Amino acid sequence: MNENGIFFLPFVKKEQLTFDTYTFYFKRTGEEREFTPGQYYEMTLPHKNMDERGDSRVFTISSSPTDKEFITITTKIIQSTFKMRLNSLVTGDKVQFDGPWDDLNFDEKDTSPHVFIAGGIGVTPYHSIVEYVTDKNLKTQMILFASWKKREEMIFDDFFRDANNHLENFSYVPTITDGGSLNPEEWDGEKGYINSEMIKRYVYEIDKSKYFFSGPPAMVNSLKKTIIDMGVPKEKIIFEEFEGYV
Repeated sequence: MNENGIFFLPFVKKEQLTFDTYTFYFKRTGEEREFTPGQYYEMTLPHKNMDERGDSRVFTISSSPTDKEFITITTKIIQSTFKMRLNSLVTGDKVQFDGPWDDLNFDEKDTSPHVFIAGGIGVTPYHSIVEYVTDKNLKTQMILFASWKKREEMIFDDFFRDANNHLENFSYVPTITDGGSLNPEEWDGEKGYINSEMIKRYVYEIDKSKYFFSGPPAMVNSLKKTIIDMGVPKEKIIFEEFEGYV
């Protein structure tokens, strides 16, 4: 690691979560800069015939700082040259990282209720946060609203359901917006878009809670307005926009 924060980690493996979403595992070597839950790294992968976005992308870290073996990032693989290069990594390849930097800025000493609102792949930082809270046996009061178009697109659902069952201060509220794709006998979550009515059903201290958003910009901006209209001061709103998944 150099003074600018750049370090290299060896790629270990990838795990397919859905038809187009993977978790990539990188071995911790002691060279990496430590991170806190909700932070992100920039990854650089030089490759031939790069598209206009170049050879770097930022990724929220989906693993917890308590995992001393791996650092993971979880992302969709689509037809950008960077993602194709990422998907072609083989065990032992050294990958350049820089950072970490804050977006969601989770503070384990903050005792206010935390309301996490995620759209699609925007759920990744909350995997890191909830795993961290579990491993550290923290008393942080948390509720996660996770919105997906279809059930087959969901990631980390089993993890969050298990946390919901074992953490006294955590609630998990998944919702599917394309309700026509659901078998009612196989779905026990919410249906439709996250809105003020859904939030009020689960959040009991509306004005005392801190709100964290991550997901597509249109969803984040719409729900920020919803929360403000509910009387929540802007200083209690923290957000991370996922500008596409390329």
